Amino acid sequence: MQSTPFFHLTVEGTPVAKGRPRMTKTGHVYTPEKTRRYERLIAGLTRLRMGARLPTENPCIVHLCAVFEIPQSSTKRRVQQGGPHTTKPDLDNVAKSAIDGICGERGAILDDKQIVELCAFKSYGSVGSLMIDVFEVHNVVDRFSNRWRAWESGEVAVGPV
Repeated sequence: MQSTPFFHLTVEGTPVAKGRPRMTKTGHVYTPEKTRRYERLIAGLTRLRMGARLPTENPCIVHLCAVFEIPQSSTKRRVQQGGPHTTKPDLDNVAKSAIDGICGERGAILDDKQIVELCAFKSYGSVGSLMIDVFEVHNVVDRFSNRWRAWESGEVAVGPV
């Protein structure tokens, strides 16, 4: 993996989770409007950031950081510490909307099946934002076999993906 990302994007504002698919009485399935708007925002910013570059076709690693504003009702201690965000929306749903926004023929990644590792977290901060980094991986087998060996020997606390 290279140390600098192939693609980096910061989206200002509160991150939006992927909404559950809805169904009309006639059986038509659709994505909620709030989710579609947010994914279009990310897609538009991705197109601007990519410029004339083509999306990567290589395996990649995606890092996501979702920052939510500290609520007014929060304690002074939480305001000072920031801390983990343990309320809704779910992190996996935030990641889904972000990944759907950066994928496609005019995106950073051609298809989300190329993602071999995902590292995501959410926390509190003074302003809401979503940060996305995409790293290209050129030798996936070596990366994961080294990680597996390190995990077996007890050098790392987190097991291989």
